[in-house]
Amino acid sequence: MRIQLRPTHRPEVLLGAAKAKLYVHKRLIAVLCFCFSLFLLLYGKTIFHVTREFVIHSNFNFNLCKRFHHISYAENVRSSVPKVIHQIFLNASEDHIEFFRQNIQNMDSWQRMNPDFMYILWNESMVVGLINKSYPSVLHLYERYKDVWIARMDIARYVVVHHMGGAYADIDLECKRPIGELYQEIGDRKVALNYSYEPFGIANNFFVASRNHEFLAHVIDGLAEADVLYFTPYINLMFRTGPMYLLGRYLNYIHKEDIFIMQTSQVYVVVDQSDHSWHGLDGLFIRFVWTSVNAIHLLSILVILVFMVRIHSLLTVRREIVSNIRQYPNTNKCVRQYHPSQLSMSTIIEDEPL
Repeated sequence: MRIQLRPTHRPEVLLGAAKAKLYVHKRLIAVLCFCFSLFLLLYGKTIFHVTREFVIHSNFNFNLCKRFHHISYAENVRSSVPKVIHQIFLNASEDHIEFFRQNIQNMDSWQRMNPDFMYILWNESMVVGLINKSYPSVLHLYERYKDVWIARMDIARYVVVHHMGGAYADIDLECKRPIGELYQEIGDRKVALNYSYEPFGIANNFFVASRNHEFLAHVIDGLAEADVLYFTPYINLMFRTGPMYLLGRYLNYIHKEDIFIMQTSQVYVVVDQSDHSWHGLDGLFIRFVWTSVNAIHLLSILVILVFMVRIHSLLTVRREIVSNIRQYPNTNKCVRQYHPSQLSMSTIIEDEPL
């Protein structure tokens, strides 16, 4: 029994139908190709960095960050976390001076609750002097963020704690319990991070590390590679220097056993959840979606959208088939002839079994 293909089923006919479709939509295809090329030009480096940092978890650049490694990992293990509390205030604009005044009591709480700790409040000139002296490779990046003070704050906190060791806390955090208790809780580990940050990432508003620790060297070394273009200002901050950047560095760190993860920092500090001054409209929207919309709801909406698109496609095909049948009501066993521009996958109709 030989099975013969009809003329409309032959490969050359199908190829002709595909070419006809492409010809009809050539302008749309050209526009889509141009947009895709522009997207790759703008965000290709970003996609590569995010994939490597958060999907592949590549450690290949860990061994390259030697310029900040003043001591070996073995010496890191033997070193202890010094009793030093660091806080930073860089932006001296009128709004932030008022913010500083409103948080004087919070800053006093750190000295009151930890009388045996050294307390250092870093300003702009102190931070720049430290970077010039000990971290010159970070200086150009620090200066480039001159209009993004929160990014400068992020760089400054990593640098000062790596240089001296101790505990860092934002000035709007109030100390709830003596930090010496946290030092006892982390035991032999030399870094303590807070994983419970909303909407996502590892919070960098409060953390602890020993002097010259390898993890913070790893964090400082990756700042230049993370300086790529993201989609909104809030996401730029989160992924370049903020909580998502810190999460990526943690995922790529080899000696995770040396890091103590606090499930919540609010055991030791009181966080002002109402202050979102640096978030902007995009950050407020992302936080609203994250805190107000359940992940199951988002998945349900996505499934409904896919279903609606699929139904629309099926209805379009059905309309084309019905239109063709009405156009040729009496042709049952004859081969229909189509102009190449009229051929498409939807116009190939089964008239009889093969």
